[in-house]
Amino acid sequence: MTQALVSFCIPTYNRGRYLDSLLQSLTQQLADFPHAFEVFISDNGSDDDTEAVAARYMDALPLRYKRHASNRGSSANYQYLMDQAQGEYLVYVADDDCILGHRVAEIIDLMEANPGVGIAYAPWKLYDLVADKDQGQFYQQDRDVLIPQGQHQMLLDTLLRYSIFPEIYICRRNLIRTMMPSVPEQAFYAFVHASEFVHQASVLFLQEPYYISVTNYFADHQRNQAGMGEAEHAWDRYRGGLEYVLGRASQQVSPMERIGFNLRIQEMIAQRISVAIRLRMAAQRNPVETYYLAYRLKAMGAEQQLPVPLQTLRSQAALSFLLTDTELNRDVTELVFVGTYEPELRRHVEELKGARKVRFASTPAQLGTLHAHNLVLVRGTPAVLAELPQDSGARIVHEPALLQKFAA
Repeated sequence: MTQALVSFCIPTYNRGRYLDSLLQSLTQQLADFPHAFEVFISDNGSDDDTEAVAARYMDALPLRYKRHASNRGSSANYQYLMDQAQGEYLVYVADDDCILGHRVAEIIDLMEANPGVGIAYAPWKLYDLVADKDQGQFYQQDRDVLIPQGQHQMLLDTLLRYSIFPEIYICRRNLIRTMMPSVPEQAFYAFVHASEFVHQASVLFLQEPYYISVTNYFADHQRNQAGMGEAEHAWDRYRGGLEYVLGRASQQVSPMERIGFNLRIQEMIAQRISVAIRLRMAAQRNPVETYYLAYRLKAMGAEQQLPVPLQTLRSQAALSFLLTDTELNRDVTELVFVGTYEPELRRHVEELKGARKVRFASTPAQLGTLHAHNLVLVRGTPAVLAELPQDSGARIVHEPALLQKFAA
């Protein structure tokens, strides 16, 4: 077999169906690939049909398959791939995404002609396979940007200028082995790695993508996307990664420039918190935690980036707290709401009630009997509250008092 110039590195675990689709795509995308290549699969101990899927493509692709005896964890599997790949250039491909073969070939040619460039980053396309719909691109650049070796300040400026997440790249194998990448807990790995790479070689940020992230693969099955889940809570790691790059650039920036970079980092983190709130709301996460996250945006002076008014998040948090707080709901079998409540709020109550009964009454006169296993929310003036029986043993909460817990 001819020595591979390019290794397409695919980590996988128990996703034989997705891997099958990717390998089918690669047979098409790499049919006319002009360079010698290998498709290197590292199976993290799958117990589905992953091994059989790989075997079916042994004749169609120059495929090398390694199955580990047990799950090593995603980071260890990634590191194994990058260390054991045989090509001079490494192209990471998730088992549920795909690549544009002609575009990869163009990038390899570009790097072959520019030996000082150690790594080429690119944005990625988003595509819904079920709807056969292009969903745009994750971050945009107006031009290619070359960062000379050692220019950490220029690297940070580029990351912030285009809101780049440097996760998709084609890299020289010797650079990976020199850098020995790991995944830290306190700082987002992609920012840390970019800073480590630029310390060793020139880094190229390309305007045009070669990678396609599939957002919707099969009509009958939706997988969890790790990146989406991470975006809901990783803003502090994003900040840590950007601050790491700024720290590496400390000898290249003046005190005033440092202040400016910190403000720009703050702006980018505010954008990511706004995205996190939007994703949390779509996934119906805990409204109390979402409310507290929204207040971080307010502290940054970026309340205008909230996807909905803070007052809406406040109301949702207050209701969620009422219905889920352990002590308020101890031994409660029925929820009672006194006053006028909009249909959306009633629907939210139905979603959170669990095994408890629910009763709505416009006025105390329509309420009927209360008992010790009732949790009662009263909407209205203190006079309305005073009309309720005070000796029933029910837990009675006046809405204004509840809202005081959650500032506007």
